Amino acid sequence: MLTYDLSRSSEKDRRRLLSREDVDLSGPMASALEIIERVRAGGDDALTGFAREFDSFSGESLRVDRAETEAALKRLPLSVRSAMVSCKRRIERFHSKQMLKRFEFRDRCGVFGQRVVPLDRVGVYAPGGTASYASSVLMACVPARVAGVREIAVFTPAPGDLVLAAAALCDVDEVYSVGGAQSIAAMAYGTGTIRKVQKIVGPGGAFVSAAKLLVRNDCEIDFLAGPSEVLLVSDGKGDPRLLAVEMLAQLEHDPLARAVLVTTSKRVMDRTKERLLELTASAPRRDIIRASSEAGAVFILAKNLKEAIGFSNDYAPEHLVLDVSDPEALLKEVRNAGSVFLGRRSSVAFGDYCAGPNHILPTKGAASVRSSLSTYDFLKVIPYQSISEQGVVELSGVVEAMASAEGLPGHARAATMRREEMRG
Repeated sequence: MLTYDLSRSSEKDRRRLLSREDVDLSGPMASALEIIERVRAGGDDALTGFAREFDSFSGESLRVDRAETEAALKRLPLSVRSAMVSCKRRIERFHSKQMLKRFEFRDRCGVFGQRVVPLDRVGVYAPGGTASYASSVLMACVPARVAGVREIAVFTPAPGDLVLAAAALCDVDEVYSVGGAQSIAAMAYGTGTIRKVQKIVGPGGAFVSAAKLLVRNDCEIDFLAGPSEVLLVSDGKGDPRLLAVEMLAQLEHDPLARAVLVTTSKRVMDRTKERLLELTASAPRRDIIRASSEAGAVFILAKNLKEAIGFSNDYAPEHLVLDVSDPEALLKEVRNAGSVFLGRRSSVAFGDYCAGPNHILPTKGAASVRSSLSTYDFLKVIPYQSISEQGVVELSGVVEAMASAEGLPGHARAATMRREEMRG
């Protein structure tokens, strides 16, 4: 655990605070490249071989039958199935508000507008690891369906009932029991039985991230997911127990996770640190929490909320919790964050599952330039224009002047010939 006072910290200390534990992709990149090339050359045989080697696959077909996903949904305990349905409905409700709209307008130069067109086919990666990420299936597939995507293919290593049930609930078209870099290759380039997708979305580990980097010139991707992180801003009225459990919830993800508390109260800071240590001692995932806490549990003292939110904007956290008396007022000062949680009741855990906003978020400061996964990620905007006779008269001169200035006479001629043809 690390402790800082912003008012007394040097510029070097601040840079250290803003930096994250980096995932070295140099090793995974070399391995991922070899896997991708082998899948591109060997198709289904290579993909099946890697699934047997890395994903403990033992069946005949990598594709999971639709009947099996439906059966998995029915096998879930009623309480879990009901919870999953509730999650889906709330995610759907939120993302349905995000739809881009077509428009059209006229002026004397013609008709101008845009169409909004969904992607035809997308691939969703659902990570394996130490937990089951059915919620990530919902968070990726629901906005795709809301956007109007025709086909969704989910790839996941050794899928269990939770992930298969989520796929069934989202009416996913295809599910494949394969993960890692090999699944990214299959999505990007296709194999004998798997058709390539237009875009790959969903979080993954180092090998998945490396593979997404390698295929992004041939297949669109969302963004790279780094270790999970939360930054909490708290005033002197924060409850150390609630702050500590919120930090623990992020730190239990993996050894590189980060949980940062920025508070105006030394008492709150010290008590929260004590509570986090107490909670860790009895936590089921305490080994992971202890590993991540060494560099990832950070306690920062700020002189006021203005300084606290200023640091938060520089940090651009994946999750930002405003645990203050007037969170709505502080929200107006937030410029960089993946998702914001207002007030002392708004745990990130609600956002992870069922609040509605997406939980697939930019990490490692990327929230300064990138938004969460959303309905917009599955839509294309196609502008159109129809130039009127008056538009040809008015705009050809503009084109001629600009194109000539740029040294592109062919562009100028393409416009002025329309004017000449009109005049006969």
